[in-house]
Amino acid sequence: MVVFDPELAARMKMPKELIDRAHDLHLALHIGRQHVHAALFDFSLSVCFWSVDSEVPPGMSVYKFIYQRNWMEGVFRRCSVTFDTDCYALVPASFFDANSAADYLQMQHGVSGISAAFAEVPESDSVICFEIPEWQTELMRHFPNARILPVSALLLKLAAARTNLSTRSFFVMYSSLTVSIAAIKDKEVVMLSTHEARTSEDALYHLSNAAMRLQMDPENCDVELLDAYGQTELCELLKKYFGGVKPLSVHAEMNAPLVTQIHYLCA
Repeated sequence: MVVFDPELAARMKMPKELIDRAHDLHLALHIGRQHVHAALFDFSLSVCFWSVDSEVPPGMSVYKFIYQRNWMEGVFRRCSVTFDTDCYALVPASFFDANSAADYLQMQHGVSGISAAFAEVPESDSVICFEIPEWQTELMRHFPNARILPVSALLLKLAAARTNLSTRSFFVMYSSLTVSIAAIKDKEVVMLSTHEARTSEDALYHLSNAAMRLQMDPENCDVELLDAYGQTELCELLKKYFGGVKPLSVHAEMNAPLVTQIHYLCA
């Protein structure tokens, strides 16, 4: 049985003065397999007013973790929710059929009976189909304005926006259990993939494999790394094998976690 943790709830509490301004603010949530990020920011001012990050206690569902916070006391003007998953399929917009979203996932992953949703990614002229997370229905009851997407969709949007600035680049988002990779080659987004990665070495393996498959010389590739949980180990490891490796630079003056900044730019 999961017991309510008042100390954790107090530490994760949203300031009342910000809840009172819910109609003016954007609530950004990122739900990882072990972590939850939350932030409130103002689009017009490009300012992050509040952000928290916490591990989800073992045995507790993501929904119950969020339910124990006071985040549901306001109705936010906008709410974007991203989550970690490798169960998605990218389909060219010209071939997409809304009635076949589950079929695309079955072809990609070999699993039938998937409850599927989809979202357009106009920046890359594609549609991303994804498995609906188990907590979505309950979450939507309290955040009816929420837009829910795999975090890889925002990574794709970011990469597509940078195609005019780079000829050979990788955009990498690393968490404790997954690594998502978007690749630009000859000023086009040519790959989006997510893999299980429990260690930095696992993430390096998947990135090196992507470079080999795309015939991209690692020493002549730029890598922009979004490390969702603030670790530096992977960045230092990649520098040994790839040319230009740097932390992902999005909107530093916001003073917000990078995953929140990507919500600001793309969600």
